[in-house]
Amino acid sequence: MKKLAIGIDMGGTNMRLALVSEDGAVINSVRHKTSAQEGKDAIISRLSSATLDMIAEGRRDGTVVGIGIGAPGLIENGVVRCSPNLPGWKEVPLQKLLEESLALPVSLENDANAVAYGEKSSGAGKGFNSLVCITLGTGVGGGVILDGKIWRGAFGMAGEVGHMVVEPEGLQCSCGNRGCLETYASATGIVRAAREAINKGDAAWDIDNLTTEMLDAAARGGDRAAASLFATAGRYLGIGIASLLHILNPEAVILGGGVSKGWDLFYPSMNEEIGKRCFSEIVDRTKILPASLGDSAGMLGAARLTFEMM
Repeated sequence: MKKLAIGIDMGGTNMRLALVSEDGAVINSVRHKTSAQEGKDAIISRLSSATLDMIAEGRRDGTVVGIGIGAPGLIENGVVRCSPNLPGWKEVPLQKLLEESLALPVSLENDANAVAYGEKSSGAGKGFNSLVCITLGTGVGGGVILDGKIWRGAFGMAGEVGHMVVEPEGLQCSCGNRGCLETYASATGIVRAAREAINKGDAAWDIDNLTTEMLDAAARGGDRAAASLFATAGRYLGIGIASLLHILNPEAVILGGGVSKGWDLFYPSMNEEIGKRCFSEIVDRTKILPASLGDSAGMLGAARLTFEMM
């Protein structure tokens, strides 16, 4: 019988599940609302139910040997220590709870780490032994792969690239610090900058319907103010990436997440800034690439980690 794993990308808004074969093929995938406001018991119950349904489906194609989950927050030894995207989650032994309800092995990983491992295993990072994967979404996340393995740090907090300071006296970040990369290069940061432009009279977009998708379309339509927002985000990304290249010297940096769809809008300023700030000997040999797996990266990474756990 064919071995299968279920890869789960559990976000604050949606939980995505995929039935994955050992060669990385997605047999089926589903998405459910997380409904984080309902609390952890309701979320875990919904997650268990959805996973049991997928286990039953997997029996038609093979045998499900385990479940991998990428979850937001600080993950340590199978426990969600805390999670900003899941209100009320403190010291939740999610791995143990799910193993008891599903009667299968469960691997639990930080969601950005799962995305990085997915891109390394099946996406833009295939063939690289060391890489940094940056996710540009509502916030800015990161995963680090060194010598083919996820680098989690001393207690599971490595890879928080969104909280590198790129502007020492900069804007207040949701983490409490000032000038974090997340404040400038995330979807939230770009929309905030757009609101400021409207309030200053530099742009005339509909302030109640601002999204990065709308700003992306405006920039591609010749709107210079919109294009400037992405160029600024790219500059701050370049500052952050230059530091990562000097410290970690990875073979590649891969950028994913919703904002990365504007690659051609922010890449020129990002690349220029990296070139200004980083040793040319490093820049010339490091690949800076867009992610290739889209929303599937976290599920595929979680599933691959499960197979490797067997």
